[in-house]
Amino acid sequence: MNFLRSADFFGIPFVQQIDLKQSIYKSAFGGFVTLLIFSASVAYSIWVLYLWQINQLSPKISNSIYKSDFKLLDMDYDIIKLYFWKFDQEMIDPFEEKILIPLVMYTTNFSFTDLEPLEMSNQTTIDGNSKFIIPKMRLAFQEFNGEIFTTTEMYIQIVKCSDIYLKPNEKCASQELIDKFYKQPLNVAVLQIHYKSLNSNDCSEQTSVQEFYIQLEQQNCYTLNTFLQSSFYEIRDSFLFGSPKYVEYINGALIQPQTNSIEYCRLAYDNDVLGLIYIVMKGNQVKTIFEYPHAGDLLANIGSIVSVLFMIKYLIIVINQYFLNNQIIKQLIELYYPEYKNITIQKNWKRQIKLVKYQNNQVDLKEFQTFNEKIYDQMKSKFSFINLLYEISRMQLLIRSTKSREEFRKSHQIGIKLNFSNDKDFNFSAAKPSYTQRACSNPLYLTDEEVDILSLNERSREINYDKIPDELSEQNDFYEINKIT
Repeated sequence: MNFLRSADFFGIPFVQQIDLKQSIYKSAFGGFVTLLIFSASVAYSIWVLYLWQINQLSPKISNSIYKSDFKLLDMDYDIIKLYFWKFDQEMIDPFEEKILIPLVMYTTNFSFTDLEPLEMSNQTTIDGNSKFIIPKMRLAFQEFNGEIFTTTEMYIQIVKCSDIYLKPNEKCASQELIDKFYKQPLNVAVLQIHYKSLNSNDCSEQTSVQEFYIQLEQQNCYTLNTFLQSSFYEIRDSFLFGSPKYVEYINGALIQPQTNSIEYCRLAYDNDVLGLIYIVMKGNQVKTIFEYPHAGDLLANIGSIVSVLFMIKYLIIVINQYFLNNQIIKQLIELYYPEYKNITIQKNWKRQIKLVKYQNNQVDLKEFQTFNEKIYDQMKSKFSFINLLYEISRMQLLIRSTKSREEFRKSHQIGIKLNFSNDKDFNFSAAKPSYTQRACSNPLYLTDEEVDILSLNERSREINYDKIPDELSEQNDFYEINKIT
């Protein structure tokens, strides 16, 4: 049983009451501040939950270099678009007029596929002057000795028109039109790369585009080596438990431009190439982790602010301690000086005494202050537990001066007897007796009145005894002299 008691961590201490109504001093001001802090805490909690609900709480974001296998790479959209930049509607578009032909070629397991002509799409640029050429993105990857290699690469060639790349009902442009094209200024083909990324606020997809320019000249071959970059996203957005989500997008490109002679490209690619776009994936990618606030983070966020708000409690505790001490001191003073409650004290905002009245008569301020400081110091000493024990010890010694040790020992054997019979000597329902009316015939009997006889309950009844009993009058009229009327 003792072991079980020692293991109980739900034990509670005994709290002595300040008075009959409260064991902890509480004030109206403290209650107001408590309600204010509680309301502010609830309001802030609702606000934080609302921000979390509408994805306005920023996630923790970390980035690192990551070796991806590209299995999750999203390529199901038009990543690459090619068009001729016509800043004037009168300009000649070499792709529409069959002056130049865009071709695509792939490598499969390091071997080249046949060249395929690319068709014009119905999609136009923002200004509507040019149509897009949209090649199909085809990349493949393979791991070898712990490294990822691109086994399928992509080549886009811009070559001079040849009948072998045309449909039966099509033909190349005339030499006159070709000469006119090369004489016009700013002949530029534009490569658009469309990227995707995640919005960190709500994890929604975002798209962006980047353009690269390829000069088209008769005597030069412009090469654009394009190394695509991707971002691997790990999304941790579960509120309490759950597995993260993974997505991967192309979000950038490293470009290596190079200008070669037309002869160099003819020997390299066995064709009259004016522009070449080489597209491959970059090996090392960027891994981004979005860790959105979960239940623990929200509670920590709310708890930190609530803790700051509740720091105000220390100020309220100091204020309550001040008023509690003053209240107890005043009550102690009234125990010794019952007429003290008839004194009216007026103070300014600095808590300085400005006016004192006793029974509607003004009292000398300096005299009262001297008296008040003296009794305050006297009452403060009674807060000491050692002083309380000392006064009890003095009372014991004083009683010992009138009583023998044997009577002290006998006191351990006495108490108020219980009697539930109809004995008239123990009438528990009788009205409260006075000094002249006893609850029973023998005045030496201890009754239930003894319990309250010296308590504040007895004092609070404020019974005015018209006459001091004869047996008490012989004590030098002590009760009569000090009676408070």
